[in-house]
Amino acid sequence: MPCNTEVTVQVVTPSQPIRLRTRLIGVDPHRSLIFALGSDNSWQEAKKFLKPGQPIIVRLVNSDEPDANILAFRSSIRKLLSSTEPWLIIDYPKALQKVALRQHSRIAVNLEASIQVMPVEGSDEVETTQLLSPGQLSNISINGGAFIGKILQEISVDTPCLLQVKVLQETETMSIPITIKNIQDIEYGRMRGQYGFELSGEKSETEAFVQKVILNHLLQQPK
Repeated sequence: MPCNTEVTVQVVTPSQPIRLRTRLIGVDPHRSLIFALGSDNSWQEAKKFLKPGQPIIVRLVNSDEPDANILAFRSSIRKLLSSTEPWLIIDYPKALQKVALRQHSRIAVNLEASIQVMPVEGSDEVETTQLLSPGQLSNISINGGAFIGKILQEISVDTPCLLQVKVLQETETMSIPITIKNIQDIEYGRMRGQYGFELSGEKSETEAFVQKVILNHLLQQPK
């Protein structure tokens, strides 16, 4: 993996995780990874937690390969160096989660999510969106995916909707516009079904959304 790769470090705290943006400085194989130590507001907020033994979660996308590899792993801080260049040194990961993000491949996930119907342009609806179906996002690609939830008559093929996905260990919810392409009944007694959909956002928006979805799925897997 090339140096200067952009990295997100999530510091696990008793209240709310703190996300820090940094870059890869170097690797000491099987011993440690070296990241740049930042100085912005997020880093200042996290300062009291940045000490040896502190658990962290690392996420990055290696776009240096034909298929962008999404990587995620858990680690802990080894030490901080600030004498010359400010560095954050962490333990080398014992286990690495890796997924290649390809154009047409569907990646199985299992994340809490919901689908909301988008209002018709020019309508007099008071609410901009209406919560229709809570459930789980079951797979995703940069073109589309599948959502499993309650079958409701308000959702049909070609209905424009908003997909919302709960982010791991955070209060944040990610959202992106989608278009329903097919609906399949899977549990008749409970009126549950699978909604196949296409992502309707801009390319950069959809790629960022899918990357974050996959990273969050990887990070909720057993250690």
